[in-house]
Amino acid sequence: MNLPPDWPLLLVAGAATVLAIDAGSNLDVAVPAGVVAVTAAGLLLATSLGQVAWRLPSSSPLEPPTTMSSLRAAFRSGRAGRMSIVVELDRLERRVLHPSLPTRSAAEDERIRRMSHAEFRAYLNGRLDAIEAGDQ
Repeated sequence: MNLPPDWPLLLVAGAATVLAIDAGSNLDVAVPAGVVAVTAAGLLLATSLGQVAWRLPSSSPLEPPTTMSSLRAAFRSGRAGRMSIVVELDRLERRVLHPSLPTRSAAEDERIRRMSHAEFRAYLNGRLDAIEAGDQ
């Protein structure tokens, strides 16, 4: 089990909260327990702010995915990635040729998913040729 470093404060805050609630109308117990619970919660907040707010973000060793890396992943994933490829083609076509290109129906999406590998490649070639030629 991977416990946070300030687990004792969590335990104190939780136990004091339970004690304050359980004390009910016995103010001699409920008020001090409530004060301890709120103080522990405040210390938790203060330590978390100290760890997060003033720390510089660490440099990520991984670059964010680009359109090309996403497309490569979609091509590698076979049928599962087909709709990602088609959506990227739609986005390209909307940017270049047809800004008001309508979305496909669910039936059309299903037809694309069920295409054989050769049919899907022919579909892609046709779409790319149309975008390249500037017509459709």
